[in-house]
Amino acid sequence: MSVLRPDYDSDPDRWRSWESPQDVHHLVAPELRGPVLDVACGEGRLASLLGPGVRWVGVDNSPAQLADNPHRPVTRADMRRLPFASDSFAEVTHLWCLYHLDDPASAIREAHRVLRPGGRYYACCAARDNDPEIVPEGHEPSTFDAEDAVSIVESVFDDVTARHWDQKFFPLSTREEVRAYCRHNYIPSERADRASLPLWLTKRGVLVRAIKH
Repeated sequence: MSVLRPDYDSDPDRWRSWESPQDVHHLVAPELRGPVLDVACGEGRLASLLGPGVRWVGVDNSPAQLADNPHRPVTRADMRRLPFASDSFAEVTHLWCLYHLDDPASAIREAHRVLRPGGRYYACCAARDNDPEIVPEGHEPSTFDAEDAVSIVESVFDDVTARHWDQKFFPLSTREEVRAYCRHNYIPSERADRASLPLWLTKRGVLVRAIKH
């Protein structure tokens, strides 16, 4: 297993290069009532989708992403050492982030700590065989992939469910869009030049939900 080292501050053009028209945030946001702690909040996509009156707090360790985030309050912090009291939040989210850690369970334990009893936890990640049309050999295993995400969350939470996806959600319509997608996802750029258009990629991954008892 390898760690996907974050480059949000050293190479901000990579993560700014492309944004998915559909994402897990659209599934999670309608379920949240707050207060919600959005760990690795990035540019605030989850916050932008919340209903009126839902209290949101963002945490990220990247100054560049926090600077791009228009939502407040935000705190710069390590997800393994959250600067919040125990039992503080009704929901905690780890969306697209745990593969940046050598030990994802350390951050999940922190999420469990700051959740109230009965609070809900969310985490998501892609599968290693995601994007088979452009990465036929599969992605390199990381420390938090869909193949083992549920068992990792179950090492901390007792009540865990998973929603897997495996389908084509949207097309990449232009060559430039495919190049941007490759840049965003660490895929060799020359593959964009060989792709047929429009490119419908098969997206595979998992959304893990858990409850603190």
